Amino acid sequence: MSDLFKIRFEPMGLAVAVSGTDSTIMEAALIYGLPMRFDCGGKGVCGKCLVVTEPPENMGPITDAERRILSPEQLKEGQRLACQAVVRGHVRVTVPEQMIDSSEVRGKDGVSGSYAANPLVSRIFLPKTTPPEPMDGRSATLESWILDRAAAVCDRGLTFRNRHALGQAGLPDQCTGEVTLAVHEVHGVTAVLTGRRPASLGIAFDLGTTTLAAYLCDLKDGRVLTTASAVNPQRRFGEDVISRIAYANRSAAGFRQMQGLILDAVNGLIEQCIAAAKFHLEDVDEVTVVGNTTMLQIFAGFHPSSLGVTPYLPVAREFPHFNAADLSLSLNPGTPVHILPVVSGFVGGDTMGAALADGPYHRDGVTLIIDIGTNGEVMLSTPSGLWATSCATGPALEGAQISCGMRAVSGAVYKVEPGPDKGVRCHILGDPGTRPLGLCGSGVIDAVAVLRRQGAIEPSGRFNAGAPGVVCDENGLGRRFVLIPAEDSGSGREIFLSLKDVRSLQLAKAALSVGIEFLMREAGIQRVDRTVLTGAFGARFDWKNAALIGMLPQGAFDGEVYPLDNLAGVGAIMALVNRDRREEVSRISREVRFIELAGDSAFALQFARATGFPILDAAYDALL
Repeated sequence: MSDLFKIRFEPMGLAVAVSGTDSTIMEAALIYGLPMRFDCGGKGVCGKCLVVTEPPENMGPITDAERRILSPEQLKEGQRLACQAVVRGHVRVTVPEQMIDSSEVRGKDGVSGSYAANPLVSRIFLPKTTPPEPMDGRSATLESWILDRAAAVCDRGLTFRNRHALGQAGLPDQCTGEVTLAVHEVHGVTAVLTGRRPASLGIAFDLGTTTLAAYLCDLKDGRVLTTASAVNPQRRFGEDVISRIAYANRSAAGFRQMQGLILDAVNGLIEQCIAAAKFHLEDVDEVTVVGNTTMLQIFAGFHPSSLGVTPYLPVAREFPHFNAADLSLSLNPGTPVHILPVVSGFVGGDTMGAALADGPYHRDGVTLIIDIGTNGEVMLSTPSGLWATSCATGPALEGAQISCGMRAVSGAVYKVEPGPDKGVRCHILGDPGTRPLGLCGSGVIDAVAVLRRQGAIEPSGRFNAGAPGVVCDENGLGRRFVLIPAEDSGSGREIFLSLKDVRSLQLAKAALSVGIEFLMREAGIQRVDRTVLTGAFGARFDWKNAALIGMLPQGAFDGEVYPLDNLAGVGAIMALVNRDRREEVSRISREVRFIELAGDSAFALQFARATGFPILDAAYDALL
């Protein structure tokens, strides 16, 4: 029998036991659900799971990955990577504040107002009546009795196609008094409820890689009643979908764990919305869901393995019908769950939701919709049709795998401006007095743009060794620029932008820029009349700074640029409350022409050229 070693996690104050069979600190943290960051999914490349261990001699040998990430001084101090460090005795593990995964959420729940309502579901009230007696040798059934009562109060024939609703009819005292039926135009009777229950609600979900959001709506008038959001609990397995696919591929249990986390989080959002609006779970009659293709497949219980290998095929463009019971949602078991269609493995239902919300195909001219996150999804609407592609921007744009990177939560540097003497001025998310802990994606873009304008970063991406604020190594090579000194940060460590961080941003911005250019070329478009930036990150960064560093090609910002929040969530709401919009999104998903960039040699060549920063000529000066 193997030994048990005790790990005490601080500042959580939690003591846990692990088996002495080469268990890592990360494995212990995952088992007990500790809020720690594992941005790269445990590959040992991001450095965001840094911890301090005591005593160091009770830990396993230092790995090559740790030697690449941590300095000799850090290793002497007992600093380790939780995903690499093996426990060999009783240890105390301290998680630095900046490495704790905050539950704070920003940017997805700011949706309100009313949307045109024409729902697929309605409620019918059946008055109390006497159960029928057998007639002509035939015995009645609960099903026929309910349908006969319904025929007396409505002018359409109803059917029971849903076994869960029929099962509700047989519950004790369910049909002895007034009865409320939830009736769906496609799926028939979906719920049989005791008494008069007039509320008819729906919930739209936006399942993002980083953030989940729920929107509770009144199906009768299309009003958004309340919203809720949460951090996607799958983040513990990696910041990007590829890391999560890899985890799901390890074992059937890994995939079930991944799905269980998202379903539990969705149920939590349901309960939050219902409690805030003071309704009941039984009042919900339909659900719609948008998200990227990987998130939708995991939510639906379809393994995402094919999305991780070329040619990145989704299981289907349109998902089959689900009931709440199929997905263990805490609603009436027969409640229909409609998942919006996807276009490809990396252009998902969130892009279709955004397209539905904006309706570019109803407008004159050319519209470009860009949803920027760990994956860049781009749609182009032209007079000749709709085009779409996806760009592997990677997690850098959301602060992951950046030396001092973090999500856009309190303590994040979200905006950087020029300061005196070619320095910088940083703006921090949070209440007044919040001390900085790191850089989120918008802060990274701003910092690079400012340093580029000030000459501290050259067109190649190298630091100008002679520029003020650039820290050089012993060979005179510029290695980093300190944005906030250690004494002014909340962690006691300096917040800086490293040469490696600049390289990561160069890869991300090149992927997006070239993807947009290829899409425009395929559609025969030289200039866009209207560019829409959306997504929790895309709608909140300074697009002018993104243009200055070459993230947006010039043809994409020659016209009007509109940052618009939550278009994917708005599309989910529109498809929830209006049957016409649901038919519309289904139709347009079949009309989109998808452009695959992976494996295109011309894309690879242009991508390499686009990693450099543009020369700041008059065209870019006009942005300032």
